[in-house]
Amino acid sequence: MSYVAKLLLPNEKVVGVAVLHWIIYLNGLRYTIFGGVIGAFSFGITEYLFGTHLAEEYARPVTIVAAIIVLYGIFVLLCAFIRQTTTELVMTDHRLITKYGIIARSTYEIMASRITGANFQQSILGRILNFGTIWIHGASGEVWPIYHVYDPQGFYRAMVGVLERFQPTVNNR
Repeated sequence: MSYVAKLLLPNEKVVGVAVLHWIIYLNGLRYTIFGGVIGAFSFGITEYLFGTHLAEEYARPVTIVAAIIVLYGIFVLLCAFIRQTTTELVMTDHRLITKYGIIARSTYEIMASRITGANFQQSILGRILNFGTIWIHGASGEVWPIYHVYDPQGFYRAMVGVLERFQPTVNNR
């Protein structure tokens, strides 16, 4: 929490911290595994599709395409890793702070008194694997989704606990 630690006021306490779920790696794994399987069986695939006489000729281009798919998968995995390690989601007793990125950094800070509501959404897979989306509703009508949060219900509870101090009723949509 290096960025958030710099921003904390002397009397401010961290109430909840959220991280991104490992599910963000799924697309990269899909490409990497798919390309690896195609590359490993390129001769067998081309032999099945084109026959033995053309298999030797077409196996190399298929292997090259498979290598490109694997490299793309590794790139997607690297992007997911950077996204996970550079994202900070923190609820303090006064505000919500989110930070994304290293070089191109995006930050969002909203005072708890300006948050009109919050809710979270989980799919069936999200319930099984414990990830989901948290929706933050601002006072001027903005809605900020935070996707792929690990344990969204725990972060939501921490957030609502802070919001209840600032508002008599929290608008849960």
